[in-house]
Amino acid sequence: MVQYPKDSFMSSYINLSIKIGIIFILLFITSSYLPLFSEETQDIDKIIRQRNQEIQSLKTNRRDTLFLIEEFREREFRVLDVLKVLKKSIKTNEDKLNRITFRVLTFKKKIKLSSRRIWHLKVDVANDKLKIDKQLKALFYLKKVKNLTHFWGMNSFENYFRNQKLLKNFTEVDIVTLNRLNRNLVDLKEERKRLKEKKKKLEQLKLKETEQKKLLKFENLQQQTYLVHLRNDRSTRLKYLREIQVELERLNVLLDNLEILKVNQKKIKTFAGFRKMKNLLPLPVEGKLVHRFNQKQSAYYTLFKRGVLVETSENAEVQNILLGKVVWAGPFRGYQNLIIVDHGKGSLSVYGNLEDIFVSVGDVLEQGDYIGNVSYDDLEEKYLFYFETRFHKRAVNPIKWFQKPGWK
Repeated sequence: MVQYPKDSFMSSYINLSIKIGIIFILLFITSSYLPLFSEETQDIDKIIRQRNQEIQSLKTNRRDTLFLIEEFREREFRVLDVLKVLKKSIKTNEDKLNRITFRVLTFKKKIKLSSRRIWHLKVDVANDKLKIDKQLKALFYLKKVKNLTHFWGMNSFENYFRNQKLLKNFTEVDIVTLNRLNRNLVDLKEERKRLKEKKKKLEQLKLKETEQKKLLKFENLQQQTYLVHLRNDRSTRLKYLREIQVELERLNVLLDNLEILKVNQKKIKTFAGFRKMKNLLPLPVEGKLVHRFNQKQSAYYTLFKRGVLVETSENAEVQNILLGKVVWAGPFRGYQNLIIVDHGKGSLSVYGNLEDIFVSVGDVLEQGDYIGNVSYDDLEEKYLFYFETRFHKRAVNPIKWFQKPGWK
């Protein structure tokens, strides 16, 4: 029977226990992280489903609103027909009112003329009455003195015939005046009767004119009410439709962002860092190397000792070297604008001395995505780009990750 040394057995047992412990720890870490990823994915899927339901509901509302708009449009056509009829009626009533008003003015003129004629007839009647009264008195006195009136040089026979002739002449004059007086009295009576009828008709026309004005005012008010209702109704519908459209666009943007977030979550799971990417990564920018990693003799050592400094052409575009997530994007003292990208597994890449940046924190970048432009260094009077790689918080030489040939 073979005997193993006691120390060798104990060391083998300890090593085996350590390995089993490491395996259990790895299993525990994996099991603890996987549910987190699955829960995040499930939450995103749930939110996406909710957003899809909201979008579907909004689309239904928009469809119903468009249907209602079509119905309202048909109603608008009917209202427009009513407005056309109302407009025609208003025009007819306006013409009618104008005719009535013209007739009222005509009757007023006729009444004025009749009043003037009545006044003249009254004057003529008064004059004729006065004249007839004088004639009657003259006849009365002539009758008394006709046989007594004698003129020198005439005999009684001549005086008699002369008086008879005068009496006859006066009598003829009185009959003409009397006939004229009678005619004037008849005309005066008829003219007063006509004036009374004209006044009565004028009152009727005025009443009709008032009613026509009321009808016209009512129709105009009705027309204005229809137009205001039509404008308000159309404005309300368009406003509601615009609100639905805005909300739909907002939900579509949210849904797109959630889809992007879901894709990014899947990409984050595949982050493998650049540990195994030696001599495989593309250069972030073309140019000439002016400061190497940890080059103590360089004039740039104090500020840029953890990375490299590259002189580039004017406004050179900088690209991402590997799939990763932006954890910093903005100004950083000493490095102008700075971008830090996490590639997973403790791998970070740092891009400094940027003029413009095209990304924001949280963006998941593919390899080769352009992220910014190199800035001009006023002190050095050239375009200088700073690049740094970190692995588990320690700066490492970035040159060994890039494809050959690298920077000159």
